[in-house]
Amino acid sequence: MVSPLSIRLQRISKYNSIISSEKAIFEKARIEIARIFNYLDLNGYDAIKEMVLDKFKKIRAKIRSGSKYRNIEKLVSITIYFCLKLRNVSINPFELIEISKISKKDFNDFILQLQRFLPEYGERNRQEYILQRILEISEHFELGMPFYFLSKKILYRLWNGIKNTTDNVVAGLVSSIAILCTHSEKVSISAVCTRLGIKMSTIQSQVKRKVFGRYKVDGFTTLIKSSHLLVKIMEKLGILDVQQPVEVEVSEVIEYNEHVEIVLGNATKIFHNHKEYYFFAVRGKYAIPLVITLQVNEDPLKILSKTRSKYQYNTLMKFKIHRYYREKDPPCSP
Repeated sequence: MVSPLSIRLQRISKYNSIISSEKAIFEKARIEIARIFNYLDLNGYDAIKEMVLDKFKKIRAKIRSGSKYRNIEKLVSITIYFCLKLRNVSINPFELIEISKISKKDFNDFILQLQRFLPEYGERNRQEYILQRILEISEHFELGMPFYFLSKKILYRLWNGIKNTTDNVVAGLVSSIAILCTHSEKVSISAVCTRLGIKMSTIQSQVKRKVFGRYKVDGFTTLIKSSHLLVKIMEKLGILDVQQPVEVEVSEVIEYNEHVEIVLGNATKIFHNHKEYYFFAVRGKYAIPLVITLQVNEDPLKILSKTRSKYQYNTLMKFKIHRYYREKDPPCSP
């Protein structure tokens, strides 16, 4: 009573006596929700904040009195986790545990117990959430959109065989396969696993059982050492384009008054507006049209009308291949 803060204490006590205990609980929950969203840098997600508070109220009302699952801070943490995943917002559970007043054991216990109060959680679009996690990996490690689109193809193609595990493990499995196929020198699998909060041994086990085991491919040793076999599996499944070498065969050289025409096998010339460049169209894999631009570095009349060695043609000609995908297919850089 002699404290200089006694007036403030009396004001708080008076306010506390006016509001009901339930209102005080909800107000405390609202403060905790705002704190966690602030730590997770989820500004501008006010609608999800209100969703979390609403789910918190409904779930808490269904839990018997005296249960540890009614703990405000712990229940708020789990409710935030569920709601973010329902809205396909990327969330790292280990990061959430670190900033919340909940242990890893309690976190897992709460998830198992509270899922029954959220039937819509089991009906959510898991693929959309997993793709959000993969997009986060792509942005964090600067892998670009081609990595994201490749991961998306892998996810959809392997979904039925890999879906029976957690979202982060599926995201790690798909990302790891895409990295081993295209970006193995740019980022390590262990770094991706650390980012997702999973173990590399888990991904290695998943690849062994759900890729090599499912498609009955022998020779798996470790994730890294067997990456060349993994690439072949992805090619066989049609996920990776098999880069067939361009068979260069000059079948005809025709001399006109002003220019020289070069004909390449069955390729069809589509237009020619520059004396140094030739443009040909061919039918690629899965009927995807390919356009070949050819630049001749030497007088075409000196090129013999027969197949030369790869080295000789690389010296005489410069080829570039451009793929044109159908509208429904993912874009691909030339």
